[in-house]
Amino acid sequence: MTDLGKERKRRVVKKIWFESEKVELHLSVYLGVLPILKEYVMVFQVIKDFLEKVIKAYVACGKYMQVKLPLKSKTLQALSSIDPVVRGHSEAGTQLRQLAGIMKHLVPQESDITQEIIRYNVDSTLAQYREGDNMVMWWAHLMSTGKYPALSGVIRGAVSIFHGPMVESSFNLMGDIIDSKSANMNISTFDAIQTAKYYMKSRGMTATMMFKREEEKFGPVDRKLCQNMRAAGGRDKAQRAERLLERRRRQVEYGCSKTCGSAQNKRTVQEEEKEERLRHAAKQRNAARRRALEILQGKAKKMKKC
Repeated sequence: MTDLGKERKRRVVKKIWFESEKVELHLSVYLGVLPILKEYVMVFQVIKDFLEKVIKAYVACGKYMQVKLPLKSKTLQALSSIDPVVRGHSEAGTQLRQLAGIMKHLVPQESDITQEIIRYNVDSTLAQYREGDNMVMWWAHLMSTGKYPALSGVIRGAVSIFHGPMVESSFNLMGDIIDSKSANMNISTFDAIQTAKYYMKSRGMTATMMFKREEEKFGPVDRKLCQNMRAAGGRDKAQRAERLLERRRRQVEYGCSKTCGSAQNKRTVQEEEKEERLRHAAKQRNAARRRALEILQGKAKKMKKC
């Protein structure tokens, strides 16, 4: 026997004869921990599959948002430069000059907006701005000092840009349009309603007053209005169908399915149970046919032997 074999035999004898209680204790602990480890492995497998699906959905959502959101918009990039946090960076000055070019109708002709932007970008006497502070209040304080008048005009135009129906709702100027049911309407729809409402309110008219005919029976009919009214429903239906097709295409692309309600889910379960019963009945009939065929074949063999 080799030295390694002797050493191994010595350890086995020691654990069995001299440290038997310790060995049994270790084995008991291992046997107690084994089910816990097994359950942990099973849970880990479930969580791993879930995490893979979450990561896949996160990546797919990120790719979709990169295509859908206007992240490369030059206007949005220029507007981001009005944040005082980026003041002092060379890119902030470049974007501010581009913003001034976009809003050049707000810049006085006799002013030198480029020099104002350069001085603003390196001005160490301005109030300190921390991330999370109110940007509008910071700019209002700067404008009250009278510094950078041309730049202040550009900033006023930038911070007062209309960017959604909820902004109009907050001012309550068009409260008869925005409510809990119509707050998610498309911008184009809201823009059309807002234009018509503003036109009528500025003249103190209602829709019936605006399109009223002196003689309802013999007065001339606005053919263009009738044509638009007839075409509006068709356009809306076509747009809804197009959005539905696009949604279904994305569902197929990203591997997701539409959630169903409890009633639909119940009907689906009932249909599956019915199909399962039919399959079971068909299986039972086939088994009975096979048994009957085997019996007949057995009888036929016996008759041949006789």
